Amino acid sequence: MQHQHLPIFPLGAVLFPGAIMPLHIFEERYRRMLEATRNEDPAFAISLVEYGDDADEEGKPSGVGTACSIAGISPRSDGRSDIVVTGAFRVRISDVDWSRGYAVADIAPLDDVIRDQDAVTALYRRMQYRFAQYLAALELLVQEKLPKLQPSDDPAHGAWVIAETLTLHTWERQQVLEFATVDERLEEIHRLLRRELALLIHTGAIGSTIDFPGRRKSIN
Repeated sequence: MQHQHLPIFPLGAVLFPGAIMPLHIFEERYRRMLEATRNEDPAFAISLVEYGDDADEEGKPSGVGTACSIAGISPRSDGRSDIVVTGAFRVRISDVDWSRGYAVADIAPLDDVIRDQDAVTALYRRMQYRFAQYLAALELLVQEKLPKLQPSDDPAHGAWVIAETLTLHTWERQQVLEFATVDERLEEIHRLLRRELALLIHTGAIGSTIDFPGRRKSIN
């Protein structure tokens, strides 16, 4: 896919590829954006808003965001809309133009580059195992059955499912989104997964046993 122009929706949140996000569209400029793009695919890109010396009071879009498709629209009688979007693919954002009242930028899709396939495959297997531990510990802590989550066998796609499930700071989510290679992204998500599992253990699941297919295992 070549470079193209796409509206940018700067938010205080990060959308991962494959994840869903509900949005309430109420500002007039974003109503116009939605009207102009509702039949396009992708419709627009979501980018974490940044503030700093080179940004105005509204902030500016981060340099890496996620192009998204509109999965559903529920218009309201007053012109506002509730929509649900699905993350499609990562994009590099440049040359932002605000002349329409909302941002339109040049976007370039970012490929999922793998430098060492064998290392990525081995690491992802460890992540799948630890993710099963994490979900089991979470169920023990909340004392209820959680929806079944089965990450894809493809490390590039499965890593997004794991990252979306973890409780991460917004800046951590943005960092995960920006990694140039799948290798780097998996290393960071694995580190965050280990951290979140350790927090669950110390929060209340410590010493409990976790069911695995055909056996029981302690998370200690």
